[in-house]
Amino acid sequence: MFLRDLSIAVLISTLVLSVSAADPQKTTGKHACFKCHLPEQRTMQGTPHEEKGCEGCHGPGEQHLRGGGDPAKIFSFVKASPAEVRERCGQCHRDPVMERHAEGDVACISCHSSHHYVRKKYLLKADDNLMQNPA
Repeated sequence: MFLRDLSIAVLISTLVLSVSAADPQKTTGKHACFKCHLPEQRTMQGTPHEEKGCEGCHGPGEQHLRGGGDPAKIFSFVKASPAEVRERCGQCHRDPVMERHAEGDVACISCHSSHHYVRKKYLLKADDNLMQNPA
């Protein structure tokens, strides 16, 4: 009887540990991000992205933080493919204009940047040769 109970206890413990290991990453909150990324905080102020926070676009930051800021442990728009960037941005930006933007092999960050923009209204980058009247 004791061996059976012990076996059940070990089985339950193993299941609990394996489920815990498979838990999704936890968010850290934008204030944890700003300890290292202060310039990015300034560029987000007054934009629609400010409410979403860093993890709204880059994903949960727990592993990035625990990894000492390891860039491989957080979503990087610069390293992602155009399709991955469009998918990430498309989680919030869904309207006819965005659908037209999504044609071809062009990433949103080809023209827009949440952190390195020169025109705050559309978050347009400096090196854009964009349309004269953006929609």
